[in-house]
Amino acid sequence: MKPAKKKQSQPKPTSSSSSKSSAYHHGNLREEVLEHSKKVLEREGVSSLSLRDIATDLGVSHTAPYRHFPKKMDLLQALVTEGFRELSEGMKRAWEYSEDPLEKIKMAGIEYIFLLLKNPRRTELMFGGEIYVSGDPISDELSEWGKAAYLGMFEIVEFGQKQLKLKNSIPTDTLMMSFWSGVHGFAVLNERKWKQIKSKDEEERFRKEVNQILDIMIEGTRL
Repeated sequence: MKPAKKKQSQPKPTSSSSSKSSAYHHGNLREEVLEHSKKVLEREGVSSLSLRDIATDLGVSHTAPYRHFPKKMDLLQALVTEGFRELSEGMKRAWEYSEDPLEKIKMAGIEYIFLLLKNPRRTELMFGGEIYVSGDPISDELSEWGKAAYLGMFEIVEFGQKQLKLKNSIPTDTLMMSFWSGVHGFAVLNERKWKQIKSKDEEERFRKEVNQILDIMIEGTRL
């Protein structure tokens, strides 16, 4: 009687191919595409974003990202949605930062300025550019997070008015937009300065300047 043949064990996939397969099949590819796209956007600009190039960078098939983002505009809207979600979370942190209405609004300014400085190209997409002139409908998720971010700052300003700390003779949305425009403008004008910071001392001086600018803005809106 012949001895039974041993079954040959199948070769195990390499760790890299295993992790890539796992990432795809466990539904992480969408997040990986978004994270990588965010880096490319900030480093090279929106014109350099390509789903095929991103697939190559991530080591997946060229068609894989299209399962989550059928076209580039879908990817851009997802990046912008993420931006408004982070902004909304920043406004929530500002609200919870202090019971003092003026400290709330100052922290809202700090949250906004540094979110923009860390993601300037994404912020450009959030408030203008291709997203709104493409003719593509805005996704429900983007609309919802955009409104949440807006309301986060609106409620902080409204609270300051109700507590008789901010001018209440001006409509809340007008006062809020004045403040928002101020912090946005400061961040845009100082993007290069922020990127050129090389030491902790330079960063501390920059943050001190941010605080001073916010104090000036708030002073102009106080009762």
